[in-house]
Amino acid sequence: AAGRGIATTLVAMAEGGGRASAAVKQDEAKGKGKEKQEKLDLQPPKGTRDFYPEDMRLRNWLFGQWKEVARLHGFEEYDAPVLESEALYVRKAGEEVTQQLYNFEDKGSRRVALRPEMTPSLARMVMAKGKGLTLPVKWFSLPQCWRYERMTRGRRREHFQWNMDMCAAPPTAD
Repeated sequence: AAGRGIATTLVAMAEGGGRASAAVKQDEAKGKGKEKQEKLDLQPPKGTRDFYPEDMRLRNWLFGQWKEVARLHGFEEYDAPVLESEALYVRKAGEEVTQQLYNFEDKGSRRVALRPEMTPSLARMVMAKGKGLTLPVKWFSLPQCWRYERMTRGRRREHFQWNMDMCAAPPTAD
């Protein structure tokens, strides 16, 4: 059954079909939306990449090595949402950072962004725990991040970032 589901999806993609919302079906019934659909571009979006199984084997091996090094040095793994409040990044880097974000207004009228880096999320998480967090903390992550900026050799819009962060209590006066 699962194979037929994939086959059906592939056929629908190739034919430009797929599921349509009630609104789309109403527009088609009224004569709207009868234009010929564009041919589906099979390349991933500019600045991103696909990871086929052979690529995933190498990536998983490499990430496993990094995770082992972090754990050997006493770091614990954490993660945060891929989608964060746009204000989190503006607060760190200023309003001009919005030009480098994949950002949008969600259906709840909130300004959100795909994370371009992990540090603001880490700071948000540490502040959210407040005094309930035992310091110092040693946390690491391997997040997938996105930046909407001009690509250069070896620098894509989608990237992974190995973070090893330490947060300690402020120094005390002796």
